[in-house]
Amino acid sequence: MLFASALTAQVGVSVFRNFNDATLSRENGPAEVHPLGYEDGTEVALNYWFRLPKQRIEFQPTVYYGLNESEVDWRTYGFQFKTNIYVFDLSTDCDCPTFGKQGPQLQKGFFLQLAPGVARHEVETADGLFRGAATTATLGGGLGLDIGLSNLLTLTPLASLRYHLGDFDGVDFPNAEGGVSPSEGRLLTYQLGVQATFRLDKRRY
Repeated sequence: MLFASALTAQVGVSVFRNFNDATLSRENGPAEVHPLGYEDGTEVALNYWFRLPKQRIEFQPTVYYGLNESEVDWRTYGFQFKTNIYVFDLSTDCDCPTFGKQGPQLQKGFFLQLAPGVARHEVETADGLFRGAATTATLGGGLGLDIGLSNLLTLTPLASLRYHLGDFDGVDFPNAEGGVSPSEGRLLTYQLGVQATFRLDKRRY
C-alpha cells in the first residue's frame, strides 16, 4: 500500500509571508520584544506529496528556509510533516487531481492542516557580541483551499501558524553584574502563502 502511494507522489513549492512574534523572558520575568529583532520575512518550502488510497487525508513532508528583514543575521530552516484533512470530502476514493474531482469548489478543495515539525535557528550580530543556535520542536496548524487549474497544476492559498515549543535563539544574554542572565526566547509565526502542486501521473487523471 505504501509502495503504491509512493508511486503517485508528487511535489509542491510554496512561498509564504511570515509575520513573526518573537519575545524574550529573562529570569522568569515578563515577556518582552526580542532584543535581536526577529522581524517579518519570507519563507520558501518544498514538499513531497502522497495520500491515503481511500480517504482524503494527504501528507506533505516539507522542508523550508526562512528569510527575515532583521538587521541581525538570522538563519532559519526546518522540517514539517504536514497533514491535510479534507473535512467536506473525507470519504472520496477518487485518487485524482482536484481539477478532475466532482462537486463544488469548497467541498472538494477545503482542508484543515496539522503540521508538527522541527526548526533550526542560528543568529550572530555583526560585532560578534551575540551569537547562538537552537533546535526546537514546533507545532503548526492552518487551513487551505485547493484550486485545480488543470490536472497537472493545483494552486493552494494557505493561512497557517507555527509555534516553537522551546527556546528558539540559544543566545546567552548578559545581566547587570556581567554574568549570564537565564532567558528563553519564544517564537510564534503567522503565515499567508500560496502553494503550487505538480502532479505528473497521467494515469490518475
